[in-house]
Amino acid sequence: MNYITILDFEAGRVFQYENLALLENGWNKEDADDSEIIEWYLTEVKGHNLSNINWMVHENPQIITN
Repeated sequence: MNYITILDFEAGRVFQYENLALLENGWNKEDADDSEIIEWYLTEVKGHNLSNINWMVHENPQIITN
């Protein structure tokens, strides 16, 4: 399972989402550009503003807080 973590400067928060089945034909499948699918998901589904976030995809869901 892969995760996507968003550092949202506009909201002042960190968000984490799981690799969702909603994203068929993308996000870890070979027949689509994952970055375009992820950015669509972040803006259209989750409401993030791409100019105010940094994001990454990773396998470990742990967020280190210290």
